Amino acid sequence: MFERLRRGWGIAGASWSVLKLHPKLLLLPIVSGAAFLLLIGAIVLSLYAAAGNQSTLQALVGLQNVKFDQPLLYVLLFAFYFACMFIAIFFNAALVFCALEAFAGRTPSLRGGIATAFGRLPQILGWTLVSATVGMLLALVQDTLRERLGFLGSLLGGLLEFAWAVVTCFVVPVLVVDGVGPVEAVKRSYALLKRTWGEAVAGNGGLGIIAFLLLLPAVLVLVLAVPMVAIGNQGTVAVVLALVAILYIVTLSVVFGALGAIFRTGLYIYATTGTAPGAFDPAMMQGAFRSKTG
Repeated sequence: MFERLRRGWGIAGASWSVLKLHPKLLLLPIVSGAAFLLLIGAIVLSLYAAAGNQSTLQALVGLQNVKFDQPLLYVLLFAFYFACMFIAIFFNAALVFCALEAFAGRTPSLRGGIATAFGRLPQILGWTLVSATVGMLLALVQDTLRERLGFLGSLLGGLLEFAWAVVTCFVVPVLVVDGVGPVEAVKRSYALLKRTWGEAVAGNGGLGIIAFLLLLPAVLVLVLAVPMVAIGNQGTVAVVLALVAILYIVTLSVVFGALGAIFRTGLYIYATTGTAPGAFDPAMMQGAFRSKTG
């Protein structure tokens, strides 16, 4: 635990040095979040238009009468999931390009990152389809395992999702650099992971641990703010505290989303060249993974 925490701080610090040098990279996850909000807004407006004289809230309540065995509902859910995945992958690809430029000693251009993502649009759409399909299948498998095995089923389902995330950790950099299709990108991602460090990730959760620890104060504020709403004059204070906590969480998500993309790009460079880029310590890069034994 302490080793992962130490490595997490090292990873965060090295990635932060790149982000501090090029703070405009934060705009990409911000725009990604804005695009997601626009998607949600479009859905709400569509519900409002479909509701006619009803309020949007009444329309949402009316969704309770929808039968969840209808195939159309699954199609709509998949379409929404696909759209969300596409937004995330598209802007992640743009961020990876910018990180590659920064590691090469060039000044990254947001316009160049977006242009590169558009240039890889067929590959990104293909990978989004594969990723969304596998993601939904894994969710169904996890639900089935949870129903049959309880906590053990949830654990097994979580391990499957983790394994998929590990195997595909280099997919976006491969798409950006090589411009191959999604299946070939998964193969190359797995080959890079297996050839360089083996099959088992040891310290990949370092950034996640740091983000979790920094997230705890905001969660505590939200937990305390909820009962304060019912205490007369404390309601206004609670709302202000809740808004500050939410803003903090959003900011933390943006920053650590960028840090994660930068670190994965650094890992990709190290995996393909054997040289740790920029501020990254070679020992830290090697320690992020361990070879499978036995």
